Amino acid sequence: MGRETKKTPRRRIDEKAAPTLSKVLRDLYLHGIEFCLFFSPCEGHPVFSKDQIISVLEKGEGERNVCELTKLCPSFSTLEDLLEKKVLVKQTELLVLKDADLRILSVSSIAGMAEGDVETGIPLWWDAPLPFVSWTGGRFTANRKAAEVLGGIPVPRGKGPEFLCETSGGKCFLFREIHPAVFLVDDVSEDMGNAKEMTWWAAVGKAFVSRLRGKGFSVEKTTEVPSAAEDERDEVLACVWDDNILGYLKVKDGKEF
Repeated sequence: MGRETKKTPRRRIDEKAAPTLSKVLRDLYLHGIEFCLFFSPCEGHPVFSKDQIISVLEKGEGERNVCELTKLCPSFSTLEDLLEKKVLVKQTELLVLKDADLRILSVSSIAGMAEGDVETGIPLWWDAPLPFVSWTGGRFTANRKAAEVLGGIPVPRGKGPEFLCETSGGKCFLFREIHPAVFLVDDVSEDMGNAKEMTWWAAVGKAFVSRLRGKGFSVEKTTEVPSAAEDERDEVLACVWDDNILGYLKVKDGKEF
C-alpha cells in the first residue's frame, strides 16, 4: 500500500520512551482502530495499517521501537494519499504517535494541526470507568461513564482548568482538567445543596439577630457554655447544626438594664 520514500526526515521522538510495535498492535485491536499515524507534518504524516504492522511482527520484530517502523516498512502511505484514495474519511479515528505518546484522534482533527495541537487528542485511557469529558475542537464529547453521570446532557465549557456547572434539573457538577482538554466530572450536587442550606440558615440567623437588636435586645455570641443566667430575663439559645452545638446566643432585654 502506498509509495516508497527514499529519504525520511528525522522526527523529534523520544525513542527510548516510545512504545514497542507489539504494544501498538495491541492498542489497535483494543480500540478497534485500523491505522496508526506518525504525527510528522514534514513527512506528510506516515500512516501504517494494522496488516502492515502484523507483517513486521511476523518477522520477529515485535519488540522493536515503533519509531523504527518507517525503516522496517518503508512502503507506507501519507495521510493525504489515503484521503485521496478514500481509504480514510474525515470521521476515521487513528492511533496517533507524537513525542512517544499514543492517543486517538479523528482525521478531521489532524488536518491543519500545528505541531503542538495534537496534545488535545483523546487519550487511550478515555474509556476507563471514570467520567471524562472533552471539548476538543469546540465539540463536547463524553465517555460512557460521563454520559451516565450527566444524563446525556451536553455541557458548555467553563473558564479555567476547574469550574462548576449547574444544570436546569438542579444538578451541580465540578469539572477538573486532568489532561490537556480532558476533564474529570464530579457530581457535587449534595455538597452544593448542603452549602446552600448552611448559607440559608446563616442568613436566617443574621436576620433574627438584627431583628432582636432593632427591638432593643442585646445579643452576645459565645462558644462557651454560659453559666446560670444572672437575671431571670436573660435567655440563652443553643445554636445547633446536625446535632452538634456550634455555640450560644445570650440575649438580654436592653430596656431592662
